[in-house]
Order: sequence, then structure tokens, then C-alpha cells
Amino acid sequence: MHKALASILLISVLCAPVSAREIDRAEIAEDFAPDVPQEQRVYCMDTRMFTLADGTEYRACTNWRAQVRTRLIRTYAALDGPEIDSDANIDLARTCFDLAIASQNDPYRTTFNDDTFLAGARSHFTLCATNRAMQRTDEYSLKVYDRGVWLG
Repeated sequence: MHKALASILLISVLCAPVSAREIDRAEIAEDFAPDVPQEQRVYCMDTRMFTLADGTEYRACTNWRAQVRTRLIRTYAALDGPEIDSDANIDLARTCFDLAIASQNDPYRTTFNDDTFLAGARSHFTLCATNRAMQRTDEYSLKVYDRGVWLG
């Protein structure tokens, strides 16, 4: 009975996926959605009842608004790491992540390429982690993802 239970526990440990969590995130780019047109509308924000000269009641708009919405794509870099790690090692990972992101965030760039950004950031992250003797470096990874938001 104990052997069977031990075997089941060993199999569950070996088959369980390695879990990761997002340790840190930074916005690294913004751009307008290329195939999404702006949305425009004019609407009445406030109304009021009026009694007209002929005695009829009439609701009229007293506060008009115009709205223009634009679809914006925000790009983020994220650092994923193990579920459990020492606070000191997580702090080192965050420091190296910040340096890696800063190394690739040229304030004068006009276009953004995920692959180029990731290659450079990963290189700098690895160099920083090695220089600072960070532990468990193989359990940390960088990724890039996009999120769309409406502005306006």
C-alpha cells in the first residue's frame, strides 16, 4: 500500500507542469491599431423639461458632447519566473529585467519589432544575471505581448 502511494506521489510530481508567474512587466511600445478606424459620435449628456409657449411639455438637450475614440495597441515585456523563489533572487531578477528593458528602449525609434527587442533584452538579462550571480536563471523567461485599449 505504501509503495503504491509513493509511486502515485512520484508520478504526480514528475508529471505536474512547472508553474510560472509574472514577476514584472513594463510597457515598451504603443501604436495605433492599423485596421481599426476611429469611432466618432455626438450625444446629449443632459436634458431638461421645458414648457413651450403653447403649453406643451418638451424635453430638450442642454449639454451636447462629441467623442472620438481611437484603438491603441500597447506592447508589454514581461518577466516570468518560478512560483516560489527567494526574495533576494526575485529582486535580482527584477533589476536585471529593468536593465534589459532599458537597453532596448530607444526613445528615438519609430518602429518596433518584437523579435529584435526580445533578442537584445534576453541577451542583456542573461549577462546581468550572470554578473550578479543570480540563481535559477533557467526558470526565468522574457516575453512580449500586446493589449488593445480604446482611448477617448
